[in-house]
Amino acid sequence: MSPYLLTVILVGLLTLAEGNRQPADVGSQPYTISLRRHGVHVCTGVLITAKWGLTAGHCVSLGGGQQSYPPSSYTIRAGSIQRLAGGQLLPLSQIIIHKDYSSAGPAGANDLALLELQTPVTLNANTQPIDLGTARPPAGSQVTYSGWGSSKADGALSHGLQVATRQALSATACQQELFLEQEDLLCLSPVAETDLSGLCSGDAGAPAVYENQLVGIAAFFVSGCGSGQPDGYVDTTQHLEWIIVNSE
Repeated sequence: MSPYLLTVILVGLLTLAEGNRQPADVGSQPYTISLRRHGVHVCTGVLITAKWGLTAGHCVSLGGGQQSYPPSSYTIRAGSIQRLAGGQLLPLSQIIIHKDYSSAGPAGANDLALLELQTPVTLNANTQPIDLGTARPPAGSQVTYSGWGSSKADGALSHGLQVATRQALSATACQQELFLEQEDLLCLSPVAETDLSGLCSGDAGAPAVYENQLVGIAAFFVSGCGSGQPDGYVDTTQHLEWIIVNSE
């Protein structure tokens, strides 16, 4: 993988490509949030408590390190499957980027950021935090993710939340497929040759969910949207202590 490709991966936003993605039903993904900067959707994220969200570090990093853009420039929309309307629109009070994140490091490594809300969300049928998974999903297991990404490369973002299913690779197969060695890399691959539902522009930070628990955060894609290559996620089960301690 060339340094140029890694740079594109890390600074680019992500989305869903055409394939088996489906429109989300109202209330089916109550933990998925839209992260917005100056009112414009920049990334997807996930509620982990009523007052804290989680997204990809590169979505908020200023200069590729631990310093973020001002929290006051961000809001989140929670509790709506619509990107532009509905639910609850709440400002951030604090952003905590993972202490070991750097855009100069391996693609996706430690690519996490916590988002503290100024006030907690109001929990209801459409707005709920997700439990944190404690173990990596087994190889071959079906993992779902959700986001507002476009349906094709260079396409417009989706107005409605989309959901897709991918297949988890083993840690060994993941590292071999992408020529990366970090322990917190989770690969989700197509379930069939015709499956082009992979990440594209607009879905960075999308939650990967296995058995109703969070197991990953979308970090990057390889060789373009829907290329058939595995997509790279941060394995959140490897970062439980950091997530829990910093969101107390």
